Amino acid sequence: MTDHQYIYLCYGKSPSVMRELRYSVETLLPEIGGDASRITIFTDQPRAFDGGEERIVDIGPRLAQMTWGRTYMFRAKPLVLAEALRLHGRACVLLDTDSFIRRGFDAEVARALAAGAAMNSFVRKDPYPFFGRYETTLPHLGRYRFDAEKALMLNSGLVAARPEHLPLLEDAVELLDRLWAAGLLRHDLEQFAIAEAFRLGGVPIRLINREFEHYCPRWSKRYMRRQLRRHRPSPAGGRGGRRPSIPFSKTRVRLFKGRWLLALAIRSLTRRKPRRPGAGGESAG
Repeated sequence: MTDHQYIYLCYGKSPSVMRELRYSVETLLPEIGGDASRITIFTDQPRAFDGGEERIVDIGPRLAQMTWGRTYMFRAKPLVLAEALRLHGRACVLLDTDSFIRRGFDAEVARALAAGAAMNSFVRKDPYPFFGRYETTLPHLGRYRFDAEKALMLNSGLVAARPEHLPLLEDAVELLDRLWAAGLLRHDLEQFAIAEAFRLGGVPIRLINREFEHYCPRWSKRYMRRQLRRHRPSPAGGRGGRRPSIPFSKTRVRLFKGRWLLALAIRSLTRRKPRRPGAGGESAG
């Protein structure tokens, strides 16, 4: 299986997010032979991609409905992946914009899809220990009971699915909605719901975190955004087979964080005004 479609969800006018997306695409193109037609971008800013070779889907008129009036933006992710499966009729791989691709990624995705589905990485067991008993009935999976011993949190920086998984993604959206209505107001609820639907559907989930870097932690994101402001895309934009490479490692991020905090501390000290002699409330003679 080598004809899977890559999907990005990009909303808002942030130049930082656009730089993230462009760099992710630059690193992906060498993996797929420079074939930009294998990339689809779902966006509320379609004009920002005029002249590009990627496929563009305008979700501007529907974004508010997809995200409950922008109350929970990540709800759009399983909805977009489900729409992409319908649109393309073949396996699709949703990638977060804050990511970049390493060598061997496309082949690893193909292996994962041949066996089942894929997500980015393991996060934790028993993801919501404070959440009590909960049961409901889902449209396709039927009776659902929240089981803390079996439930897993998997990161959704990458989600790969086949067309036959479409009913599971529809159930993931339904589960997300019902858990939210039950009071589970969590920023990571969408990735929990997706992982639960795959698990309950008996779909093997392969984790892809070596060939795919999702720099979502706060300081990793700050580091990469600083680097991306300085990055100049090549004229070929990754289509010539040459992969751009911004140096990235945990050590580099730690050093960046240390320098940032040190500079912040020095700035705070230099901004303190010197205390005037006699100040402090002492009374005269």
